[in-house]
Amino acid sequence: MSILTVCGAAILTAVFAVMLRSQSPHSALLLSLASGAVIILSLLKNMPDMLSGVRSVLSDGGIDTADVAILFKVIGICFVTEFTCDCATEAGLLSLSTNISFAGKILVLLTALPLFENILDIITSLNR
Repeated sequence: MSILTVCGAAILTAVFAVMLRSQSPHSALLLSLASGAVIILSLLKNMPDMLSGVRSVLSDGGIDTADVAILFKVIGICFVTEFTCDCATEAGLLSLSTNISFAGKILVLLTALPLFENILDIITSLNR
């Protein structure tokens, strides 16, 4: 799916949601959430090709795939958290959005902890 298709679908959804909002705000919200989910799910079909390309580059470069896997998990947490926060904000649930954002930050920190440990090991080995 190209960016033009994504943006076109988003603009059409926004127009329909704005028109629908005056008559049925709940339906407009559901329409926008469903559209966002469909766009994201349609983009996920490209993931295997992207991951195989990244895996190929990593193996050619001799980079530890475990560290890169952690980075991809962190990026995934950030994307999911941002999408969920935006959905909660659009629904008018600002405090829920803030709590989701905080939870995402904690999960990023916990997921990246092994990378921090690796960096500290490298720093302490340089001091010896």
